[in-house]
Amino acid sequence: MKESEKNGQPQTGETVMERDGTEEDGINLKTGKQFMYQEEMLVAQRHLLEELKSLMESRLAYDAAKEKAIDTLNEELKLYRDNFVFQAQRPLFIELILLYDNLMQLVNRFDTDKGLTDAEYSTIKNNILNIKDELLEILYRRDVKPFDEHPDALDYKLHKTVSTISTPIESENNTVEKIMKTGFSWNEKVLRPEEVVIKKYCKK
Repeated sequence: MKESEKNGQPQTGETVMERDGTEEDGINLKTGKQFMYQEEMLVAQRHLLEELKSLMESRLAYDAAKEKAIDTLNEELKLYRDNFVFQAQRPLFIELILLYDNLMQLVNRFDTDKGLTDAEYSTIKNNILNIKDELLEILYRRDVKPFDEHPDALDYKLHKTVSTISTPIESENNTVEKIMKTGFSWNEKVLRPEEVVIKKYCKK
């Protein structure tokens, strides 16, 4: 028996190469399985992220739609409430405005009445004006306000024509000559239009 066989060593270099090759194949196989497992994990994670993204987008879209629906409902309720309040209180507002008109007419009448002394005229007029101011304060607290602006041209949304006068100047057609009664608004809605006298062009 040869010495190499006695010591348990490979007889040739070819036998060593075969053993090394088998071990390398085993390592490569193990590494390949690990690589495939990692690939599968990455694919699974990508799918999970996509599902989460889709779920979040759906949730956000649902929340936005719900919020929009709530806002729309609130606006409709506010509009209904405002209209209800307006219709319920409108008769009272009109009565108060008519009282305001009467006070102003009374003041104007005193301006042309010569039968009073200056002291009497001043006292009566001041009392009436104080009542007018208190009346306006009541209206203000209920968001009823006299018009701040008085357009020179006829505005069908703001004006009510109660009389006309003729004018030979065409550019003056439909211009406001005189305000007979002040207009009032409530929450930017016309409560009582301004009563005006306007000019109408009349070609001679």
